[in-house]
Formats: sequence, C-alpha cells, structure tokens
Amino acid sequence: MKGRSAMNKVITSREELLAASKSIAASQGLAALNMRAVAAAANVAVGSVYNYFPSKAELVTATVQDIWRGIFHAAGSCTQSGDFCACVEWLFHSIRTGAAEYPDFLRAHMSGFAAQDRKKARQTMEEAFGHMRASLEQVLERDEKVRPDAFGQDLTRQQFVAFVFSGLMAGLAREDTDCAVLLAVIRRVLY
Repeated sequence: MKGRSAMNKVITSREELLAASKSIAASQGLAALNMRAVAAAANVAVGSVYNYFPSKAELVTATVQDIWRGIFHAAGSCTQSGDFCACVEWLFHSIRTGAAEYPDFLRAHMSGFAAQDRKKARQTMEEAFGHMRASLEQVLERDEKVRPDAFGQDLTRQQFVAFVFSGLMAGLAREDTDCAVLLAVIRRVLY
C-alpha cells in the first residue's frame, strides 16, 4: 500500500499496547491517549487496539491502573516494616517519583474519560487509594512505638490513616517536595 507504513504482522499483546499507551501518557499526558495514537505507537492497526480495549475509557483506565501498579512496585515496599512514618515518607516519594514520569497524572488522570465513564475512573482511583490506605493501616498496626492511648473512640486507626492519606495526597497535588510537616504531625499524635 502506497503511502502507508507497514503494520506489525505479529499479534500484539495487551502488555505491548499498554506500554505504548504509557509511553504516550509519559510524553504527552493522559489527555493525548486515543486508539489511533496507541495503534500508531505500537505499529498495529486500530482494530488491534479495540480487540483489547473496546473504548477509549477502557484504554485510559487500564493505562492508569498500570501506572499505579508501576508506582507501587518500582521502589519496593514499606508494608513489611513496622515504622509508620517511614512508610508514609516512602509512599510520598514513590508516588511523587512515579507520577513525575507522567505529566499531570495525579490531577488530570480522570480527564481522559467521557462524562458517562467518570464512575469507572473514580472506581479505579479508589482501588489504588484503598490499596495504599490498607497498607498504611497494616504498618500502623505493627508500629510498636505508637503510644497505647493514641487511639480510642474519638480517633480510630482508620480515621487517622484517612487523615494522613488526605494530607499526603494534598501535598502531592500541591507538588510539595517533601512531607516533613505531615510527618511532624504524625509523630506528635502517635509517639
């Protein structure tokens, strides 16, 4: 075919398409994701992308999930430790470092979804955030330095983790370079 580049004859995997999608998200942002761009980046026909992702929303959702997965697994894990402050700091820097690869990831990853797909986008985000909160709760439970009277009816571990997580995400949204103030508050409450 004159004027057209040769398409990849090998059947493309979902992982290869996600790699192409993440490459676009890294260089141009999530808003640049679409079926044609991913097909071109993967050197496949647009129909090949639709075989794995029936809609743009599903492509963006899968890309966002894969980015979160990469953020969590790139730097190891703090969940085996018993040091809550160290885990919060690790989480802050892991998210900050991972999200730095993708322009506006933390603030704009829902922008790639059509209005009817925002529920799925929020569900994807909540799954990632739920994973992080659960990990923080586990580490807090194992932290032997926590004062025995730190928690009670007026402040539960779950409420405290929700507060800490909100502060963590607010700092990331503000593009803070560290979470020193949050860590100081945590130390005053817990130890």
